[in-house]
Amino acid sequence: MERDSAIRLIISDFGGVICTYDYRIFCGRLAERIGKSADEIYAAVYGSDLQTEFERGGLSGPEYHRKVMGLFGVDMPYAEFFRMYGDIFTEIPATCDLLRRLRTRYPLYLLSDTNEIHFGYVRQTVDVLQIFEAFIVSYEVGAMKPDPPIYLEAVRRSGIPAEACVFIDDRPGNVEGAKRVGMHAVHFHSPEQCAADLARLGVAIP
Repeated sequence: MERDSAIRLIISDFGGVICTYDYRIFCGRLAERIGKSADEIYAAVYGSDLQTEFERGGLSGPEYHRKVMGLFGVDMPYAEFFRMYGDIFTEIPATCDLLRRLRTRYPLYLLSDTNEIHFGYVRQTVDVLQIFEAFIVSYEVGAMKPDPPIYLEAVRRSGIPAEACVFIDDRPGNVEGAKRVGMHAVHFHSPEQCAADLARLGVAIP
């Protein structure tokens, strides 16, 4: 009989695990578009609580767009902003391959601190997300890692005990947050290291 501690669900972070990302890509593009410096844009947008408010679900995509435009006294169509703001991710192919192999034996959940625009964009452009069964995202849950509620939401939706879940994240604090609610957790450094650590936890990787 399968013990509850045997891994039955793989939960993965997005940024830094499935894709790399760089906020300065957006800042550079917006700088060219509105005639400001990229550093000025980065400081105004990411040097305040605006980004955290957006990722906690305090702002919708259009509301965030209006606030950013208001910071610089400019305007641009939301559809243009959506693409410019969203297109900052680059897939890590070996991670995508690992997840596709894992999906043949385990359900996959995504658990990510993200916002309406970023998540909307990657749902359209990152093909590997199609193999995930559920998405636990901060702007919908109203909580961010490493606080317990976002991890517990994954447990609630899956119906699988925390001790039968393994969470993968590139940030040590988020890994510790998962462990505090009873999950197994892997600190992601590379797809190869991640696969080895999963195997040590008893995950069967085809």
